[in-house]
Amino acid sequence: MNSIAYAHARALVPLAGVELVAAASRNPKNVSDFCGEFPGVQGYTDYREMLQKEKPEWVSICAFPPDREEMAMAALESGCEVLVVEKPFAVSMGAARRILALAETKNARVYVDHQRRYGRCFEWFQDQVAGGEYGAVRQVNLQHPGKGFINFGPHLVDTCLLAFEGRQPVAVQAAVDWSDPAVYQGVKTEKNIVATAFFDDKSRLTIESGDRFTQPCLQAVCENGLVELYLSPHDATGSICRAVGGGRPQQSPVFGEHFHHNDSDMNLFYDRAFPDMLDCFRTGKPCRIDAAYALTGLEIILGLYESARQGQRIALPLPDGVSLNSSSQH
Repeated sequence: MNSIAYAHARALVPLAGVELVAAASRNPKNVSDFCGEFPGVQGYTDYREMLQKEKPEWVSICAFPPDREEMAMAALESGCEVLVVEKPFAVSMGAARRILALAETKNARVYVDHQRRYGRCFEWFQDQVAGGEYGAVRQVNLQHPGKGFINFGPHLVDTCLLAFEGRQPVAVQAAVDWSDPAVYQGVKTEKNIVATAFFDDKSRLTIESGDRFTQPCLQAVCENGLVELYLSPHDATGSICRAVGGGRPQQSPVFGEHFHHNDSDMNLFYDRAFPDMLDCFRTGKPCRIDAAYALTGLEIILGLYESARQGQRIALPLPDGVSLNSSSQH
């Protein structure tokens, strides 16, 4: 379960009317190991050959970010109807827009795997900020522990955007510390980030990332109270969910789920997300993880790196040429 491809496959296998038929990796051992875990699956070392021969209707892309655009475009051109891409689903605004434009032309559904939208503590956060009891959200503060925001940061930004439903980000201003760079899945990563995204109603999202934090934290500052989600460290079970408003605190129930994955079922969030994706595809309903939601989060993330590169506040929407690769050269 340390491989995302295995997580996708385990969630797909039980789905009624779905057959796992093929897998591709440039590494022959990866192919052999995967096909050993899922008997009957045809293995390929060339994904284009797989697409041509198998003509899959559902394609999951679990490769590293720099490879995702090329694979997504090839899958859509081959006629796939459901495309699931890991986050971030592109490394540039142009790539993201090209994928979604081709999907629209081909009448295909694109989902981005923000599967934590199906975690109980994340659902609780959304319900509290959307319920209206604490008034309109004016600011959301995000704290991300450790280096490399591009790893878990997109999930946190995606959750924060649940508090800004119906609003559009219009500008980003950020500073990024590249003094101790590393590489994560083919993308250069930073040491620390301080950033603010501004929305069209003057609300804002603040982002702090770095090793001075010990656990992820989301705090929604509302007109009449606060909604806070403290995500548990890896050696603990359950997260702290609390809301304060009208002079009284509210403590949430203990959900018994780790924010990263469930302690006893490492595939839990995938097992909830994939049946919903399939149902939404079959019925035409909106899905929690439609790519349109992820596009906004991607623009904020790319925007903060670009703002740091330029050394100034930048307006959104971003031009197609803005990418993680260009931003990380600063």
